[in-house]
Order: sequence, then C-alpha cells, then structure tokens
Amino acid sequence: MKIGIIGPGAMGTFLAGVLGKHNQITLVGRQGLDIERVEIVGETELISEIDFTTDVSELSDTELIVICTKAFDTEVAVKGLIDHLPSECKLLSLQNGLKNEEIIAKYIGEERTIGGITSHGVTYLGTGKVKHAGKGETVIGGYPNRHDEKEIAEVFDKAGIKTELSDNIIGHIWKKVIVNVGINPITALLGVKNGFLLEDEYLHCLVEEVVDEATEVAKGYTELPVEDTFEETKRVAKTTQDNRSSMLQDIDNKRRTEIDQITGAVVEKGEESGVSVNVNRTLHGLVKGLERSYL
Repeated sequence: MKIGIIGPGAMGTFLAGVLGKHNQITLVGRQGLDIERVEIVGETELISEIDFTTDVSELSDTELIVICTKAFDTEVAVKGLIDHLPSECKLLSLQNGLKNEEIIAKYIGEERTIGGITSHGVTYLGTGKVKHAGKGETVIGGYPNRHDEKEIAEVFDKAGIKTELSDNIIGHIWKKVIVNVGINPITALLGVKNGFLLEDEYLHCLVEEVVDEATEVAKGYTELPVEDTFEETKRVAKTTQDNRSSMLQDIDNKRRTEIDQITGAVVEKGEESGVSVNVNRTLHGLVKGLERSYL
C-alpha cells in the first residue's frame, strides 16, 4: 500500500519504519531533513528505507495518509493536504487529544475520516531514529461510525502492529485521553518515566483522582470500552514503564506540549457538563506555567 505519514516525530518515525517493511512510505515534515531510512531500536529492532519530503503534492497517489502531528497542528496539516488528496484516499489520525477527527472530517468528510489510538511507547532519539520502549494496543474505526477499515488493519497487522477494529472509536479516543491525563502531566512535571507513577503511593493516589475526574466527564459524551479506567491507566503505565511520556519529551526539549488538547480538553468538557475537574485544572495550569517559562 502507498502510505503517507504526516509528522516525523516519535510516532510518525516509528510508523514509517514498521510500515516501511512491506509498504511504500512517504514521510512528510515541514523542515527539510536528511532521512533516507528509519532505524528503530528497543522492543522492535529494524531499519527501513523510506522517502522523505516537505512537498505534500508528492502524496497525490497515496491510498492512506496517517496524521501523526501534534494535536495543535492538525488543522494546518489537513488544510495543506486537501488540494492534493486522491478522491479515494482516507485519513487516519493516530494522535493525542479529543478533536482531531472532528477537524479532519470538517475538511474531507466523515466517510474518509478514520479515528485511531495507539499506546505503543516510543521515544525520539534523533532524526530518523526512535526507541520502541513498549508495546501497546492499537484501535481504529470510522469516525464517528465504523466504515470499512479491514484492509488498513491488515496492513498494520502485517507490519507487527496488532490492530483492532472498533464500532466505538470515540469511546476508545476518550479512553486514551483519560489514560493520558493520568500519566502525561504528572510525568512531565516530575521528569520521571511512566513506571514511577506506580511505585510512589502519593502519585498513585494522585493518578487515581485525575483519572476519576476525567472518567466522570467522559461518561457524559460516550460509552467507554473499559469498566475500570484507573486499572487501564495502571496497565498502560506498567507496559510502558521505561518510556518517557510524549509530554515529558516535549518539556525536555523545550517544545510546546499538548496539554491544552489533553488535560485542557477534559477541563473544558467538564466545565461544560458541570463535572468537577479541580485536580485536572491544577495540573493543566502547572504544565502551562512550566511550558511558558521557556517558550
């Protein structure tokens, strides 16, 4: 399959590498980078040859485009693509946050929009090189309702990314957001790996409070695919225990974080629905303050 991947960060580079084993991959970034191959170390060890470009017109014959940009860049990325997409090409979001699929569908229609989540732990090591720190689930489904994504799931499965199809992708997106609000802000503020949250009793309780708030908010918008979101958050933290969360990686590199699209989105939805989100609001403010100290 001819696949375009937008965003050469940690997840985009990882997907380009694993999917590049059996597919024709074009990785797209905004800056000219010297990437002719992708190297993955850690849980997965491989080197894949890929094409890299800054020119989205080179995607004019692709069958699938995977959006891996930061959530605050989704609209800019999609607006840049719409004049170059083949009529049958679908867009799959594998990003953080709540509104990516909504933005994509606004420009290309729901019938070509696929939502997705992935919990693989990936750390960016440098241009074209990432560390696969831990395996996780990957789920995709048409937005807001399932279409025919079977072929895409098979492509991912063949590449070693076990992928589940869902009729409730909005629920899965909320589930990932809940896990992210429990892990990302706290690890980013403390500078610790995901597994540390399970080792300290005070942090363990804090994660539970954050997750409980977000879960109550989510119940007003969708049916969640898990009964116990705190247990799910602990499971993800354990399977990615050696990983530095994407938000921590952003803080480390003095980049803008996705705190507004993750914790900020939960706070916004909570205020709209009258659900208390005091702990999440505090974490949002702390990360924003830290972010603004260097931006």
